[in-house]
Amino acid sequence: MAKWKDDLYEFDQNVDSNINDLDTERTEAKVNDIGMINQSNGVGILARDNGRLEGYADYGLGFRMDPETQSLSIFAPNLRIFSNSVETHDFNKQVTFIKNEYKDVLQIIHQKEDN
Repeated sequence: MAKWKDDLYEFDQNVDSNINDLDTERTEAKVNDIGMINQSNGVGILARDNGRLEGYADYGLGFRMDPETQSLSIFAPNLRIFSNSVETHDFNKQVTFIKNEYKDVLQIIHQKEDN
């Protein structure tokens, strides 16, 4: 048997989650998550401990902002956008964004101001 088939079989055999438990988990925030969830219907907005911002109004209807993948995902069977104008900007891979270096940049600026 091919390795991928072995991996698939192993993955299939290790599933021990109960569907009812998964449904309950989706309406619960984890210990380090911050946000609001309506316990009666699962609608909520959460700032997850992994940095994601998520909001869901129904199954397959919501958004996710993920700093790890630098992406904004919108989930909706119907997406309606009302706008007077729409602008798009292509990402230039040569441009880097300041990420976690803000303190260092401020120190460099203050050093130049002091000189």
